Amino acid sequence: MAKLLRKERTFVVNLFLSTILGGVVGLLNYAFNILIAKYTTQEIFGTFSATLGIIYLSQISGVAIQSLVIKTVAKNKDKDLNAYKWNSVISFSILGVITAGVFFLLRHPIAEIATLPVEYMLYLAIALIFAFISPVSKGLLLGDEKVITVNFILLAETLLKFLFGVIAINKGGDIPLLIMANALPPMISTILIIPFLKYKKIKMKVKGQDWKEFFLMSISFLLLTMPFTLDLILVNDSFRADYSSISLLGKIIYFACVTTSSVMFARLANEKKPQSQRKSLLIAIALSAAIGIVLSLIFFYFGNEVVKFSVGEKYYNIVEHLGVFGLCMTGYSIVYMIANYFITNSTYSYILLLLIATMLQIILFRLRNDSVLTVVQNQIILYSLLTVSTILFLSIKFIKNIKDERREEKH
Repeated sequence: MAKLLRKERTFVVNLFLSTILGGVVGLLNYAFNILIAKYTTQEIFGTFSATLGIIYLSQISGVAIQSLVIKTVAKNKDKDLNAYKWNSVISFSILGVITAGVFFLLRHPIAEIATLPVEYMLYLAIALIFAFISPVSKGLLLGDEKVITVNFILLAETLLKFLFGVIAINKGGDIPLLIMANALPPMISTILIIPFLKYKKIKMKVKGQDWKEFFLMSISFLLLTMPFTLDLILVNDSFRADYSSISLLGKIIYFACVTTSSVMFARLANEKKPQSQRKSLLIAIALSAAIGIVLSLIFFYFGNEVVKFSVGEKYYNIVEHLGVFGLCMTGYSIVYMIANYFITNSTYSYILLLLIATMLQIILFRLRNDSVLTVVQNQIILYSLLTVSTILFLSIKFIKNIKDERREEKH
């Protein structure tokens, strides 16, 4: 009992410390994007936002890799993980090169869809390779629940990214450098960290990667990322900069809410009891919801000040959309937390719900893409339906699991 309470206390402490450090990282990340919005032209900011949409998509594989490594390490702490460490680096490097190669071969149609100059595709392909390699080190650390260490690494990466961003702005908004600012820092930290991660050398070794699990995770995270990524690519480029500024400020709330997602995932992966997993999930959801609601209220009541001191007065026309978009991001952060819970427990039937949401988003943008207002309405419809259906799906799973557990206890 004392051990259980100690685990819960450690989890809560990690959640709050991650919220604080994650908040600093989030502010720096958005200071990076806000500097671009404020000190470059609308054309440069719109173009960068489109590349950012592709970068977010490229990082999906990274999230899946990190999650897979976390689960593997958590389940195999009593085994030799040294070979697994290098196996992960090599196998995901090869997969990254192959994926980037395919992306580069398709650079012309991709550039046309995203309305981007084709010369930027090479830099995005390099970023894609790094996205496959850099998550391995964090996955290894989080599998051991070294949460604070990972948060300080993220802080160092963000400071380096910020430095690259300042240099790029001084060069007039150099898009290739801005792309690499997002990709290089995590890669540099991985190169520095991996050699120093040592594990006990014992006879029991971990088997290779579970590629089926990786594939299902990748599909899950791909579809999970679509709602706040695909919009930046599909939005009408005539008002992309305005909508991108709304999306940028909305994502401040989203990322503030999900800073603890990696902590929760690591705790769930290490926790064997279903009751404790559910409790950890509900604690994380409550914290996310509280953060999101408070920040959304700030957007509602101080929207003019938020815009003035962030993206700048040229974007005052977005103020009316900020509060409600913040609430949408709050709902979506809850969706993200719940989806992580499903992925931890290998509940991949949830993919169908995410697939329907993606199809709905594409249809909405096909039918309604003629003003900032209609695009924001598209997202409100999408996030509302996704949040409600996800909570309903979770409730059904909870009820079923609790009934099964009670049935097993009786036998």
